[in-house]
Amino acid sequence: MDGARVVKEAYVTKDERKAVEFARNASLGLPGSIKDVADYLLSEGTGIESQTMAQVAAHTYVSKPTLVRFAKQAGYSGWTAYRRDFLLAMKRVEAERTRQARVDVNHPFNEDANAQEVAAAIARIHHLATEEVEHTVNPAALHDSAAAILSADHVVCLGAMQNLDRGRVFAANLALAGVWCQAPRSDEVGPLVGLLGPGDCVVAVSYSGDVSHHPLSVVPRLQQQGITVVAITNSKHSQLGNIAHAALTFAPLEHLHQKTGPFYSGACTSLLLDILFAECYAQRYVLSMKQRNKVLGDLEGFVPADFAK
Repeated sequence: MDGARVVKEAYVTKDERKAVEFARNASLGLPGSIKDVADYLLSEGTGIESQTMAQVAAHTYVSKPTLVRFAKQAGYSGWTAYRRDFLLAMKRVEAERTRQARVDVNHPFNEDANAQEVAAAIARIHHLATEEVEHTVNPAALHDSAAAILSADHVVCLGAMQNLDRGRVFAANLALAGVWCQAPRSDEVGPLVGLLGPGDCVVAVSYSGDVSHHPLSVVPRLQQQGITVVAITNSKHSQLGNIAHAALTFAPLEHLHQKTGPFYSGACTSLLLDILFAECYAQRYVLSMKQRNKVLGDLEGFVPADFAK
């Protein structure tokens, strides 16, 4: 259930549709400031209502005149007029998403919610994330991503904050299949990736797909060095998605900034990493089983007895 399908179902006026369709078309265009603005608007949706023009410009790393140029290319007199129609359209779109999913992924509960309501809301988000990943996962990209990991001399998983923790779980799972993967801290990234070369693989995890910040800022250079880049991100049209050799993506239903928490994006990301690990395991199933038993045998006496059950 991505935004493009929902726009067709929600009642959106001609002018409002024009604003969203321009952003979608710009998002599919060539890399540049116009595409960056479009990607951000589509990811943030109604979240830009609380942001000033200066804040939108700062988040997209462009100038205010670039936002004006973006609006004029869309057929508007300026940013204010474009922003008005875009917000009206996205409010209708997000209301339809919430109706279909039975939960608002950005603000799933309010201050009056009791424990049962909170639990139900988060469970619905996880159900939505599961359906989204099952619907959108690309089998060819999944197969190629796993093949790249299995054929690599060295595998590194890069991510910031919660994605670093998810990367470490992914690396631990891969170890059971006999694949050595490192998930370095921010201060370890530079020295580690400096040792990589052709034949190695980097799994880059980022909801926004923004590669302008550390540690993902090293990814463009790695791709130029012939290192295979596998992306886990919200859109194959993001900066990271455009760079990657293969990308596992999900629809960007969640705002980048204006939200209670990354419940939806976190669930999608964790699920995709589990699926990628499972595909690696499946591609050499017998060897993976042997390696798993060996690793668990080596750990005997160091981990709880029920660890392998």
